[in-house]
Amino acid sequence: MRNHIIEADLKYITDHPLPWEFFRNKTVLVSGASGFLPAYMVETLLYLREKRQYDVKVIGMVRNLERAKSRFAHYEGNPALRLVLHDVCVPFSFDEKLDVIIHAASQATPKYFRDDPVGTLLPNVVGTAQLLNLARDRKVECFGFFSTSGVHGFVDPSCYPVKEDCYGILNPTDLSSCYLESKRMGENMCIAWRHQYGVPVKIIRPAITYGPELKLDDGRSFADFVASMVLGKDIELTSDGTAYRNYCYISDATIGFFLVLLKGEIGQAYNVASEEEIRIVDLARKLTSEVFPEKKLKVVFKTPPGKDFLRVHYSRSAVDISKLKALGWKQQVPLDEGFRRTVESFIGNEIVDAGSQASRDGE
Repeated sequence: MRNHIIEADLKYITDHPLPWEFFRNKTVLVSGASGFLPAYMVETLLYLREKRQYDVKVIGMVRNLERAKSRFAHYEGNPALRLVLHDVCVPFSFDEKLDVIIHAASQATPKYFRDDPVGTLLPNVVGTAQLLNLARDRKVECFGFFSTSGVHGFVDPSCYPVKEDCYGILNPTDLSSCYLESKRMGENMCIAWRHQYGVPVKIIRPAITYGPELKLDDGRSFADFVASMVLGKDIELTSDGTAYRNYCYISDATIGFFLVLLKGEIGQAYNVASEEEIRIVDLARKLTSEVFPEKKLKVVFKTPPGKDFLRVHYSRSAVDISKLKALGWKQQVPLDEGFRRTVESFIGNEIVDAGSQASRDGE
């Protein structure tokens, strides 16, 4: 049975006034289909088929078939979803028609950057080339490339919030740059294939996104916070927590992703993020004292244990989302509600539908 919070999220997403009819009779290939962000897109497409009888089919390309089957257990036996065990860096061929490619296969969490930098960058470069060639050969109608807002690099503080055409420094000789540098290259490859072969590319740059099915061992602070709330443990901070971040709930972010695919301009990149900035320490305090006061947890500062993974340290990560808003995007799920939904999705308690409080506040 589908998680009741995800069920509500899918209804909320598909109720958004987008030209969903585009997906009628379409076949969509999604690389990295069981990943946190693309899995919600896969479920959205299957929900459209289920609730609106859209004859859409999804081919999910994955590296771990058992994990993918677990993530999509609700759809076992559903002819609309075909899971394929395949390395995105290897040419992919099949006989079915293909209309849309969403390339989201990537190791996006910092814990991989030290132990597997090669495996981190190859899907963003070699894998991107393979899928762009497939898109060229099959003349797809849309190619969506999942990049990251981190490609902006270290910009001058005067540039915040950072627009899509503003870029700062990244050190290519720093091992931790393997993810961001390869995403930059992936974006440039999209533009090159667009210019030379006419591939209809659209670039999605998500910022921090959270929600149900988030990996609790992700390694980033907000995932640690969610894990603490789920397990009923105090939040442990190993820094002063003064860095500013933007956190976008998965249903709002997913609407943003589909907006880019369905209404975005070919050859353009779009930031997808919340405009609400908060310091990491303030988020920790908000969760313990305001969102889950009944848990009686606290924030504890500890000496850094020396985590065994690399990360790129940004003191601020705010991006400008004017281009996305021009397509009709608006954040609807408040921070408090989003984190409550996320935590409750792991422990099974009932809470309000995604966007319900936001909708009431907006009326």
